[in-house]
Amino acid sequence: MGMISDEKEGLSRNINFKENTPNSSLKIGNDETDRNKKPNFKNTDQYGFILGPNETSTNEIDFIFLGSSTVENENVREVNRYPFLSVKNLNQELGTNYISRNAGVGGNLLSASNLILTTKIIPIKPQYVVLSSSLIDMLYLSKNRSYWDGSKRYLIEEKAAKSLLKNIKDTFFPNLWLQIRKFRLNSNISDFQKKDFSPEEQERILNQYRRQLEVFINTCLIYNITPILSTDYYVPELVKRNLIKKGIFNSHEANYYVETLIPELNLLINSKAEEYDLSIIKLHERVELNNNFVNKEDGIHLTDEGSQKVSEVISNFLLRKIQHEEI
Repeated sequence: MGMISDEKEGLSRNINFKENTPNSSLKIGNDETDRNKKPNFKNTDQYGFILGPNETSTNEIDFIFLGSSTVENENVREVNRYPFLSVKNLNQELGTNYISRNAGVGGNLLSASNLILTTKIIPIKPQYVVLSSSLIDMLYLSKNRSYWDGSKRYLIEEKAAKSLLKNIKDTFFPNLWLQIRKFRLNSNISDFQKKDFSPEEQERILNQYRRQLEVFINTCLIYNITPILSTDYYVPELVKRNLIKKGIFNSHEANYYVETLIPELNLLINSKAEEYDLSIIKLHERVELNNNFVNKEDGIHLTDEGSQKVSEVISNFLLRKIQHEEI
């Protein structure tokens, strides 16, 4: 999706960003490692936003959940994806009919999410946008000077044994590890093997994120949309183990990322919520650590059980927020 100039003279450029294909129905096939697992489905509306099971409503959208693959929840069953389930629970508590959509896209950084906000979300005027985008940004920014540096290539999964459907999915909707894996496939491997972090690097990384977060907040406020911030849920030891195992960070960097950078990021998100008087859902505090809540291969992507738990936390949070607003 992008903007293309029809002018005959001068430069003509277009802006590309990843999105789920509008009005599509995708069957997420069984992985060869687990043939007994039932496939998941990913159905989208005319905007490319992911629908809940059997959703056909054309009413105005009230809640949009924005972020990367940790919001998209591609490998979670439709009924358990928290952007749908949390609002379903909310409706059951209040007797309302709020409509939610999942605007998560695997591999999207906050800068790309802001493009989706500007071009796709603002025109449909939802009441609330819940943003959860942080962990992938910290990984990307630790390897690139800014959001505007680094390779933008899409990758095909290198294992030939993968099914055709899996290859298509990985090409057009790359997840967190595909975004990082590009460093292992190009000639600039030295760029990937980054030197130790320093306080200066930490400030640069957080500064880049801070600016994009302010873009998100101010854009929402200008267009009378209520932004809600959310931290990401993760299991620290699993994240560290898998960052090292996949060669993304060495042991020192992995410890820094989990024990210093992410806590500092969460403090930054909280400080912005206080500065703008916004609601914040602190999933990293409100959901207890449980290895069964996440994919053990990365420590951040929710399982069905984890998504159900996150849905409980979010629906309870939204319930209190809406009841308070009605007073």
